[in-house]
Amino acid sequence: MNDEVRYAIKDEDGNYLPPFPVDPIVLTEQTRKRVCKSVNGEPLRKYTRFYAVGVYGGIATAYSVGCNYRCVFCWVDWSRDWPEMYGEFYSPTDVYKELRQIMKVQGLRKARISGAEPTLCPSHLLGVLELVHRDREEFDLFVIESNGVVLSQELDLAQKLARYASTGRDTVGHVRLSIRGGLPDPFEEKTGCAGEFVNLPFVAAQRLWDAGVSFHVAVVVDPRFTTEEEKKIIYQKLADINPSIRKNVEEELLDPYPHALVRLRAVGRVDVTGKNISRVEERMLRERPELD
Repeated sequence: MNDEVRYAIKDEDGNYLPPFPVDPIVLTEQTRKRVCKSVNGEPLRKYTRFYAVGVYGGIATAYSVGCNYRCVFCWVDWSRDWPEMYGEFYSPTDVYKELRQIMKVQGLRKARISGAEPTLCPSHLLGVLELVHRDREEFDLFVIESNGVVLSQELDLAQKLARYASTGRDTVGHVRLSIRGGLPDPFEEKTGCAGEFVNLPFVAAQRLWDAGVSFHVAVVVDPRFTTEEEKKIIYQKLADINPSIRKNVEEELLDPYPHALVRLRAVGRVDVTGKNISRVEERMLRERPELD
């Protein structure tokens, strides 16, 4: 792999250009060097902004930097692909204060970390969750959105999350686990990660279930990206862990957000982007840092 992984590009024959497809475990470690650090024993993480959005019925959001997937339909801005160029480092206390201020001003009782993979910096995440847990009477919900790669690799992380997001304790945390694919080839096409890693999110689901973590699974069922055959395989894998996981699946359809348009066109998905480049896509290209 090259030192930096941006977004997936295919040649005219439909073949990935190096370094794709990537190893998400290696990409985890590479990205951590860009977005996680410790200062005087305090775990810091990069964020670009804090704001409120309408999903989940209204929720305060910490927009974090850095991911270990390179999904072709990803809506996140260029901070995903150039994590070294975007964002500032915040402590858990800083993040908590920003979210609480938004909640107060907007009259909200829900918060989340989004925009990236929150488990990339586990100590920082757990620090935020500890502060939320101490003031849990102020929250109805705190969402951790994850693709499961880190959870599949770090054996004790699910157990640690259970303290803050549990089905059997007085907690407000909840994990939204994203499943992008169920078969190696389509998983590779969607995530930019090698197909051999397709089962990592299912390993994560098993660990969350075994630890008693409050979670649900979101599955990309958009027919432009997931066939009925693959959907059935995903649902069977979830049912094999426990039927209730399959029963409570959130089915996810995808919107061609501005940054997604650039990424989709780069892998030849003109069936989604359209043949002509729109003005918004042109603007995203102008704002994009130079490719290596």
